[in-house]
Amino acid sequence: MSKIIYTKHARERIDLRRLSKTSIEDTILHPGKSFGEADNTYKFIKKQGTRTYHVVAQYLPDQKAWLVISAWVRGEDDPQNWLWWLITAPFRLLWWLFKLLFGFGDKK
Repeated sequence: MSKIIYTKHARERIDLRRLSKTSIEDTILHPGKSFGEADNTYKFIKKQGTRTYHVVAQYLPDQKAWLVISAWVRGEDDPQNWLWWLITAPFRLLWWLFKLLFGFGDKK
């Protein structure tokens, strides 16, 4: 069985996107689809339940390991930072009121 290593970027994205490392490892070891890229880099895709995992990893033959570069689930956006959401809330409220008062966005 191949060893799986994660880059700092991959670990950050996995935590941010609330991805399961088990699902990522399963996607690499038992992909539904895989595409070869340059420098022993591959993209693996696997549907798991209602989510479709995409993993980009590079094989390191000297370590007999996969280096996960990034991972995401198709169709899911990254969650917004709560502080950014709080800062932009007044502007979103004003825009909503503006549309309500002046009829923007009405589909007639």
